[in-house]
Amino acid sequence: PLLGAWAEVASMSVARSQHAAAVIDGKIYAIGGEDADGDDLVTVEAYDLQADSWQQVASMPHTRSKHAAISMGGKIWVSGGVENGRGGGSTNTLIVFDPQANTWTELAGMGTSRIDHASAVIGGKLYVFGGYDSDGLRMASVEAYDPTSNTWAQVSDLTTARDAFVAVGI
Repeated sequence: PLLGAWAEVASMSVARSQHAAAVIDGKIYAIGGEDADGDDLVTVEAYDLQADSWQQVASMPHTRSKHAAISMGGKIWVSGGVENGRGGGSTNTLIVFDPQANTWTELAGMGTSRIDHASAVIGGKLYVFGGYDSDGLRMASVEAYDPTSNTWAQVSDLTTARDAFVAVGI
């Protein structure tokens, strides 16, 4: 942005689509998704801007695509998506990656399975918005996760059902 120009950097080890990304300590993490053949991925790579290189980190517990990811409290929180390790359908799971320990932990699941949803951090809580449910219906529902109590709560719905969008907390 300082130069107002684009530059090509090192490529990931595998081409991905339908993945999620998050930033922790100046590194960009590319999480899961689908490879060029449409197969779901379990792998996670971290891009180091200073070294212009990608490094494999711990893989997720199950393959996952069409999920959402955010960073909060020095960790990466991944919600929902298509999780083939559990039968190939949409999932309500929430997993968290600790880059210091290079480990994944599964936490309390959302009240609703969802894919193609968005997530954001607001006031120290993780919010998930919209997406598609396990029946393939577009949703307006919103849930909030409290990391202190490891619990989810329904909050006010969006005004319109949405999918395949992004959200940011301000």
